[in-house]
Amino acid sequence: MKRFILLAIASSLSVLTMIGPTKADISDVEILFVRTDEDGNLNLSKAEVLKMAIVQFNLVDSNKSGALEPAEAGEFASDVEFTDNDTDRSGSLSLEEVISEKLEDYNRADLNSDGRLSLDEVKQSYRKSQDTP
Repeated sequence: MKRFILLAIASSLSVLTMIGPTKADISDVEILFVRTDEDGNLNLSKAEVLKMAIVQFNLVDSNKSGALEPAEAGEFASDVEFTDNDTDRSGSLSLEEVISEKLEDYNRADLNSDGRLSLDEVKQSYRKSQDTP
């Protein structure tokens, strides 16, 4: 299973992507969850997750090319997930590629298939990602 890069979702890219998915701990996950939960209902909707992903994408896309190039992605560019998500093999990640991955991450993390992510589901998914090479 691919590592879950949160909120990626949102992180994503998310703040977790910026600090490196293997360096984040649960407190980072909790902080990102709260920051992404715009309506404060303690659940993340797809819209909230995708909105955060777009915001983070635009922050990381420093040259405003519409793609995250290796220089912009930093250490994440050498991560297998970067190349796996580069479906058109352009060497960079388009917003569409990032959104597609975020939707896959979201659906994988939605353990009870209710269309919302609870903090517990996010934590469980993050823990699983740490156990997956």
